[in-house]
Amino acid sequence: MTAITHYQQWLTELSYRFRSLPFYLVAVLLHLLFLLIFGTYELTPAGGPPVISVFTAPEQRPDVPAAPPPPPPPPSGSEQRQDLTAPLPAPASKAAMIGVAGHANPAFFTKPVTEISPTAIRQADKSAQVEVKSRLSSADVGGANLPAVKLRQVLTRAYNFVRDGTGVTGTGKSTRAEFQCYWAIYQYGDWNCNPSSLSNLTMQVSRWSNKRIRQKIDPKPIVVSSKDLFTVKPPFIFITGHKDFKFTDQEVDNLQQYLHAGGAIWADNSLPGRRSRFDMAFRREMKRVLTDKDFEPLPEIHPIMMSWFTLRELPAGMNYYREPIEIIRLIADEIAVVYTLNAYGDLWESALDENDRIDRQLYRTGPRGGYYKWGPHYGSYYTATHYRNVNDESVLNAYKLGINIVVHLLNRYENRLRAMGIRPGS
Repeated sequence: MTAITHYQQWLTELSYRFRSLPFYLVAVLLHLLFLLIFGTYELTPAGGPPVISVFTAPEQRPDVPAAPPPPPPPPSGSEQRQDLTAPLPAPASKAAMIGVAGHANPAFFTKPVTEISPTAIRQADKSAQVEVKSRLSSADVGGANLPAVKLRQVLTRAYNFVRDGTGVTGTGKSTRAEFQCYWAIYQYGDWNCNPSSLSNLTMQVSRWSNKRIRQKIDPKPIVVSSKDLFTVKPPFIFITGHKDFKFTDQEVDNLQQYLHAGGAIWADNSLPGRRSRFDMAFRREMKRVLTDKDFEPLPEIHPIMMSWFTLRELPAGMNYYREPIEIIRLIADEIAVVYTLNAYGDLWESALDENDRIDRQLYRTGPRGGYYKWGPHYGSYYTATHYRNVNDESVLNAYKLGINIVVHLLNRYENRLRAMGIRPGS
């Protein structure tokens, strides 16, 4: 009885296992399927080399024969040199350069190279230097590379150009001049985007200099493509804007002649900072005007920082931008282009009163209402949000930098001549 019962239990368990067999088969098939799909994927640590497996093992390649030994050194002594006056050997034929089956002939390319004599090298360098110097105008050569007589002539010519347009005499706080400031009208740009900034600056320069530097209060526009640059002879022209622009060919030609004669460009980016539309356009167009010159940052210790006021650091522009001033040097390494990237013109739209604070008085009325001396960036809905630092301190420091740049552009050539012991006009 016990044996029969045990046999019945074994049959019951066997039938149960047969009923479970499909589940095992399905599990096995699923494992095989996952192995076929994901078995060829490589597991590589982040940034580490790939793991070499049977699926990624590199193909076995036959060993590459060792390179042939290097050619013997060239002979020394007189055998090493070649007479440059001797006729050149005939060029090798194409068949000599190409070996069997289209491969390069090693024997041809491993021939010893004949050394050129040092005398010939010096003569070639000298002729190259003469050619380069002949292509440069005397005004473009740095002052350190010019003889004293030539340097004096170059600086005197530039000084006379500036003096003809300003009557400037003296240096520093003894500077005396009378001239008109000019906005530069150029194609495709909003040249008058800050209409009151330059007039406010000229007014402040006249006040701080006790009218020794007299300028007409209302700056005058000057068309860059006209010949006025050479008849009026402004000491500098002021360029500003927000937009992308492109100089015409006539504007490029006039600016080249104007800068080489002794004039200067002062550009102020009204969109502060780098990579703005105006910034990219101005850099691109100045490369067309002075193709062989590049912008460089103004040194921390430069006469601009102390020509009138002593500035220990560069003042902050609109919204606390403090990008370094950039310059391009030209005549005897003197400044020809000054580029301020911090929208100081936006701050100059706020005029100063007699106490050097932002003037908060109404000064003119018209059909559309009153106009205020504090300008559009102060006291408006956007003050402290879009224009975050239009305050007495920032505006005052922006004006101080402005008069320093004006004074330096007026007497930079005279300062250089006096440093050489030369009295201009003598």
